[in-house]
Amino acid sequence: MEYTLHKIQSIIGGTIIGNGDTIITGVASVETAKEGSITFIKDDSLIPQALISKASAFVVYRGIQALTKPQIVTENPFLAFAKFLDVIAKERYKRPAGIHPTAIISTEAVIGKGVSVGAYAVIDAQVNLGNNVTIYPHTFIGKESRIGDDSIIYAGVSIRENVIIGKRAIIHCNSVIGDDGFGYIQVSGRHVKIPQVGIVEIGDDVEIGAMVTICRAALDKTIIGNGVKIDNHSHIAHNVTIGDNTMLIAYAKIAGSAKIGKNVMIAEDVGITDHATIGDNCIIGGGSNVYKSLEPGSVVWGSPAKPINEEKRIQVLIRKLPEMYNAIRKYCKVPVSKRER
Repeated sequence: MEYTLHKIQSIIGGTIIGNGDTIITGVASVETAKEGSITFIKDDSLIPQALISKASAFVVYRGIQALTKPQIVTENPFLAFAKFLDVIAKERYKRPAGIHPTAIISTEAVIGKGVSVGAYAVIDAQVNLGNNVTIYPHTFIGKESRIGDDSIIYAGVSIRENVIIGKRAIIHCNSVIGDDGFGYIQVSGRHVKIPQVGIVEIGDDVEIGAMVTICRAALDKTIIGNGVKIDNHSHIAHNVTIGDNTMLIAYAKIAGSAKIGKNVMIAEDVGITDHATIGDNCIIGGGSNVYKSLEPGSVVWGSPAKPINEEKRIQVLIRKLPEMYNAIRKYCKVPVSKRER
């Protein structure tokens, strides 16, 4: 890569202090930056490191007079730097348009312009790929599925039949979209399968991590709204609805028919029971188990999940239990048992 500071400023905005013709050949953290690198300073705590950094230029939140090297001043350096990283990533990882000779594509599939299909990918009948879609090797796209423009499907992903994926989606390696939901009826001690004939519908600008499973609905739709981000190893069961811009951190587990609102933050290793409704703007702390519905704006933690301040008080009391036990025993003059000696 090679950019002038003027070119970077045209991408991220802001105002240049110093030589705008400075050549940038790499990006790095302030600690590891070398000559030719550009880095960012998000607050005053990093100024001492910036003053000794070998970086050739900085993205900063205000002009730093003691810093003699060129700077781009912008309101949010982290966001601005991320915009530049996005350009670099697209250049670095872009796959050439075209279809690899080992790919198997049905004659009934509709392939848009600028599509890239990797080695040994399988695209079934009546699949519709939008423009500039990238399909990495060893991916399966099932019958009648649709993938919107500019989406990226990484290696080893399985997208089952009748899955609808919006524009600019990113699905990472080895995820499975549209597998059968876990539905059975008990008959005379046997588990009889309920056929899962619904679909999965995924909105625009969704990112799904590696080894995520999203099950098709039994009858209707499993819905993932626009802008949803799902971290690695998470599981979304059948008939779940997740509202726009909600985020699920790793190992989140959402049981069947749960309804998750918009802008919800679900931390790592959270479980949500079936048919629960989680209101908009809720925050669920890591390791929680949610066994009932939550009102919009709730902030909960624990197992079972409860208002976070209540759970914090409980955790403090739990740590004090040995002290409280000894005090009560002493007050009641309870003799020490053999086990405690």
